Amino acid sequence: MENAALKKELKEDILEIIEHAESKQLKEIYDLLTNHFNNKSFDDWDSMPEPLKQKIDKSIEQANSGLGIPAKEAIKHVREKYGLNG
Repeated sequence: MENAALKKELKEDILEIIEHAESKQLKEIYDLLTNHFNNKSFDDWDSMPEPLKQKIDKSIEQANSGLGIPAKEAIKHVREKYGLNG
């Protein structure tokens, strides 16, 4: 059974987000909700801005050509550089 107070709070938060969304954001919200309730598959890739897709593709090409470093090395480097522990 759903908690009525939580349900009400979530609805209010969602309506607040929608109320302040710009046109492009409203379209994205509409598409997400429509796809969800129609049980259609939704590919995040299709909704990404083209410049972001290009950056991701470039990063994959660089990694495939050996220009990347392992995540463990990158994390170690960042921790050392910024004095982070953990």
